[in-house]
Amino acid sequence: MRPGQVELRVAYALFALLILESFLVAWLVPRPQAFVVVLPPLATLGVAAWLAPRVVRLVRGHRELKDAYAHELGFARQLMESVEHGLTVTDEDGRFVFVNRAYARMLGVTPERVLGRTPFEFTLPEDHETLTQARDQRDLGTTSTYRTRLRRPDGSLLEVAVTGSPRWLAGRIVGNVAAVVPLRELREAGDGNDRSF
Repeated sequence: MRPGQVELRVAYALFALLILESFLVAWLVPRPQAFVVVLPPLATLGVAAWLAPRVVRLVRGHRELKDAYAHELGFARQLMESVEHGLTVTDEDGRFVFVNRAYARMLGVTPERVLGRTPFEFTLPEDHETLTQARDQRDLGTTSTYRTRLRRPDGSLLEVAVTGSPRWLAGRIVGNVAAVVPLRELREAGDGNDRSF
């Protein structure tokens, strides 16, 4: 059944009951007073009957738009999960609102453990200045690419290349979108020799 059909049928059933009531009032009330009693409800019913299909079209349009949005969102998530490199989305406060499974695998955790946290929590403190500069560039509306090192819970490091772009909504920046590509694994946090496994 199409969206809004149930509401339309219920509305017409109520209109039918109200019209029946109006006719019963007109039949039982003496003639001169009947018109005074029945005309306002009939006028209201006429306006409601005229308005009902328009409201149903509005409700139907809203539902179809909501369904289309959910479908597109599902499709976008499927695309983001299908790529092999990491994809992240952060909000205005720099907190992750989305990470794909590939990025979570790079960190050695589940995506749920990353959401709500910031990139600084997974990056070596020595690289925080690089992150700050890149975020400042994106806040100005430009895309930036840089290298940084991610720290996993087991202490191992992964060097990555990050390309981040501002996320726009209604003409203003509301966060960042980043692609994270793994470059090489490093032995430990204090290793300055860039030895790979």
